Amino acid sequence: MSPGKILVGTLIAMGTGAVLGVLFAPDKGSVTRRKISKNGLRFADDVKATAREYAGELGERIESANEIAVGLTEKVQHVADTLGRM
Repeated sequence: MSPGKILVGTLIAMGTGAVLGVLFAPDKGSVTRRKISKNGLRFADDVKATAREYAGELGERIESANEIAVGLTEKVQHVADTLGRM
């Protein structure tokens, strides 16, 4: 299983656990709703941070793949030019 899937699963489990913990706590409804809202915002922030991290990593991998493709294109062009001169 990829690290990304593990991280997403962990975040979902943490969010679900937090919400269930608040729902089963013996507090007034207004307090419970406030806690759910607070935990939901924290969970959303965690998801956004994770998404930004993966977007950054994806951007780096795309840039790396692009550099490799440019290098291969230059090599192929050089070989084609060399063969064309023969």
